[in-house]
Amino acid sequence: MKFNFSLLLLYGLLLMLARSASHAKPLREGDSQLIARLQRYKRQFSLNFGATHEDGYGTDVNAEAIASLWKSQSGNTKLDGSASYTQHFGGLSGDGRDYRLKLKVVFTR
Repeated sequence: MKFNFSLLLLYGLLLMLARSASHAKPLREGDSQLIARLQRYKRQFSLNFGATHEDGYGTDVNAEAIASLWKSQSGNTKLDGSASYTQHFGGLSGDGRDYRLKLKVVFTR
């Protein structure tokens, strides 16, 4: 199995994003004016990592990040996004890569 540097870079980038988004600065008593000026949004995202191996076929390694990017004030429209990377190692078909970016717009009534 060959080592792929781009896969390591993707994992590192996803790890940095997860660490920077998970440390929020707490609000203090005197921050009431700041709270009034800024509306804080709760950002949630999901990071998924996986690998499967089958003898004679090879190994598939994948990483995916999913996040809600935007939501209208009424809540009727939202924009979700995801990015994924998959790499196949070995087997009869050889090595292969797949990169995907997705945006999904949801309208509700």
